[in-house]
Amino acid sequence: MCRQSAHFYKELPLLDDFSAASDIDHYHEMPSDWYIVATDIVNSTAAVRDKNYKSVNILGASPIAAILNLTDRNSIPFVFGGDGAFICIPPELVDSCREILSACRNIGFKSYGLELRAAIIPVSYLNEMDKPLKIARFKASDNFVRALFMDEAIAYSDYLLKCDDKKYEQFHVLEAEHSPQVNFEGLECRWKEVRHSDKEVITLLVYAKPGRDGDTASVYTEVIQKLRDLFGFDFGTNPIDPAALSMNFSISELMGETKLRTFGMGLIERWKYIIKTQMEILTGKVFMRLGYRSSKTDWSRYKSDLSLNSDYRKFDDMLRVVITGKTEQRKTLEKYLDGLFEASKLAYGIHVTDAAMVTCMVFEYHRDHIHFVDGSNGGYVMASKQLKEQIKVLDETLQD
Repeated sequence: MCRQSAHFYKELPLLDDFSAASDIDHYHEMPSDWYIVATDIVNSTAAVRDKNYKSVNILGASPIAAILNLTDRNSIPFVFGGDGAFICIPPELVDSCREILSACRNIGFKSYGLELRAAIIPVSYLNEMDKPLKIARFKASDNFVRALFMDEAIAYSDYLLKCDDKKYEQFHVLEAEHSPQVNFEGLECRWKEVRHSDKEVITLLVYAKPGRDGDTASVYTEVIQKLRDLFGFDFGTNPIDPAALSMNFSISELMGETKLRTFGMGLIERWKYIIKTQMEILTGKVFMRLGYRSSKTDWSRYKSDLSLNSDYRKFDDMLRVVITGKTEQRKTLEKYLDGLFEASKLAYGIHVTDAAMVTCMVFEYHRDHIHFVDGSNGGYVMASKQLKEQIKVLDETLQD
């Protein structure tokens, strides 16, 4: 693979204003020799209703952690969607990623009773279908750079992942009978839900449907500005409040992480992992409370860095946010979005709860950690249900 392709993502310019996410001029086409990994949990809505949303989140995040552990993680763009992910990989990682995805599917069945779909789709095929993958880099904080995606490649990849047509089976990844050992190092789920007694936690999905005029950028720009006018978006709405963060010592609450990280091991090894995790949590609690600083880690900054490094703002062919706000603000937002929906400019889905949850990837405890945010009780999964219903209505309207 040529140097230009290998370092494509890492060398893209950085955006420092999230509102620029809607501007196609900031995006660059992915090299045609790359691939997109698409994953999704089947019947995630039912799993969430059965209170298995934490298992949905950690299984959904597992391919990201394993793939990032293969290589320079700063060179791999990805987005987490609650019950699945999209990850872009260079060609030399395809075989290793296929093994990882097979293993994750196996773990999903055996450890969580969940079916994880997976596909590896060549960017060259997306180009042939006139669905080019366009990407940008957004500086979310001093220590966290995340990928942004534009155009219809993500939505089309999701379609290929879920379609039963046999001609797309070439892209699908099957579970392996004997899964290889997979390195999930760094994937953790050790924080209690972050509750807000005086505010709602709002999970919002907004999809600007390409209409007769084809203009979607102005719609996203307008919605982002409305969020700023109503809520004080961006940083004023981060649902991960450092003061509300509290680590979880409960064995039952730690079992989701334990099942993943000890898959294939015996009962003794599983208990060793739980005890080791509890000791790490206890040590972390003490160090954070004391503001302890070692040669490697400034524990006084960990919670604030966790908040800054959270992915509560995303753009991947649609706007995805998890924010806090008052009930009156949310109702005003819904009225505004209803107007745009009736005008056939967008579809949206919203889920409201009183807490956010966070799934973590910790590479180093000093700043080098990123955190996937979702509304409690399956925020993204439940919001997507309303979104899909509205998209169906829009499709029918635009065909008339």
